[in-house]
Amino acid sequence: MIPSSQPLAASSRAAARRVLVVDDHASIRELLATWARNHGYDPSTAADGRAALDALERDPYDLVISDVRMPDLSGMELLQRRPVANAGAAFVFITGFGTVQEAVQALQAGALDYVTKPFNVEELFSRIESRLAPVTTATPRERTTVGANSPGLLIGAPATLQKLYGLLDQIAPARSTVFISGPSGVGKELIATELHLRSNRASKPFIRVNCPAIPKELQESELFGHEKGAFTGANRRREGKFFHANGGTILLDEISETSLAFQSKLLRVLQEREYERVGGNEIIRLDVRLVATSNRNMAEMVAKGKFREDLFYRLNVVPIDVPSLASRRDDIPYLVDFFVRRFCEENRRSTLPVTDAGMAALVARPWSGNVRQLQNVCERAVVLARSEVLDVPSFFLHLEIDNRDERAAAPVELTVAAMERQLILRTLEQTRANRTEAARRLGISVRTLRNKLNEYRAMGIQVDAMLDSAAG
Repeated sequence: MIPSSQPLAASSRAAARRVLVVDDHASIRELLATWARNHGYDPSTAADGRAALDALERDPYDLVISDVRMPDLSGMELLQRRPVANAGAAFVFITGFGTVQEAVQALQAGALDYVTKPFNVEELFSRIESRLAPVTTATPRERTTVGANSPGLLIGAPATLQKLYGLLDQIAPARSTVFISGPSGVGKELIATELHLRSNRASKPFIRVNCPAIPKELQESELFGHEKGAFTGANRRREGKFFHANGGTILLDEISETSLAFQSKLLRVLQEREYERVGGNEIIRLDVRLVATSNRNMAEMVAKGKFREDLFYRLNVVPIDVPSLASRRDDIPYLVDFFVRRFCEENRRSTLPVTDAGMAALVARPWSGNVRQLQNVCERAVVLARSEVLDVPSFFLHLEIDNRDERAAAPVELTVAAMERQLILRTLEQTRANRTEAARRLGISVRTLRNKLNEYRAMGIQVDAMLDSAAG
């Protein structure tokens, strides 16, 4: 993910890619097209959203770089209305009036990236190139994505991804409801997004609903909409999430956190494919695929009467269970490589290789917070790195470990701690017990090093004897 000093034409990845550049400013349009052509892409241009839609209906493209705000047809509308034949085309938005909310909406709708003006053209294409990684079964130090219909969003070992993508490709054409279960932080939302992108609904909306964030008394109104005067504060008719998802996919994230009243209404939607706004009598027909996720034990919730059994059966037509990261350690090297490269790019740092010892320590850890926790640790390691590589201390000296979690997974944690301790003591020996120099080489503060030595003394390790021997 680091900007390459070599033209992208030197890469076989760029040579075959067709790109459509859409912008109502001719200068930007020609700049991007010229740069793309000189670096091995096959560019076409469109002066507005309507012309771009016509181009997408005529020819296949691998990539669309589009302005967001254009007259008549916006970039977001172009993404949502792209023809099925170009459902796999990656969209990158550029805008001079970007907002955080708009960026989130674009990425949730399936955009590959969202870039604000002014931008560096070379950096823009470097970001694009890094995100359009090809199918590969290379070593764990190279990002691996597998899938025929679109650039893969998921990162992991080839065998894991091939199995998962095979399942997604099998169920994507159907309208059947999919239930994705697994602990928090394992990537359930990404799997739902990938399922949408591989379906024949990819050109239609993908609406994500975070159920726990909606008060239970408002869930029906938020999802199905309401009529004016339906309740206090309902000053006008409002359409719900299902209305906006019509024709596409709706993701009910953590559906276990919904009320029984809402569950009853949702059951009708799944059975009859229709609903009514709160306070209304109009029957609204619906064509939407529903994907639900939960980190809870649903069988237990059903047994306790906290979730409707009949609804669960309707949701659980196609179940996908996502195991914890500790249960799929083969994925960790691929995830680490992806996160480190990504955060190096975002922080404008040179690439930071992960040592074998550092990777082994990461693979050994239980990761109670799953992929989300691993991502945070990688980001912290990159931001705080003081050396040219990332080793065991880079990831763990700044990490506060939950003692209870450590005791629960003693064999794994002791392995990590032993590797860290071995590296620190060996560095002190090499620097003849010079704490300042050892801390510099380890990429930590002298205070952190002193605290670690005190910790080892408390464990009964003969630290002082070792230091005296090294200094002597």
